Amino acid sequence: MRQTMPTADDNARALELAGQVAALLDQLDAMRPGSVQAGPGRISGPGLKIRRGLDGAWTVRTDR
Repeated sequence: MRQTMPTADDNARALELAGQVAALLDQLDAMRPGSVQAGPGRISGPGLKIRRGLDGAWTVRTDR
């Protein structure tokens, strides 16, 4: 599959979405300061784990 160069609109939309994700992570972290951690293919927060599955989709599960 050939990749194309992102357009200015794509870059602007990516920046907008990243800002929304950052705001949501801030909200999670406010529930238990310092609890949000991110690494390759995973994000964890207060009582939850977000992971990237083998199919590439993100899933949310409770932290046991």
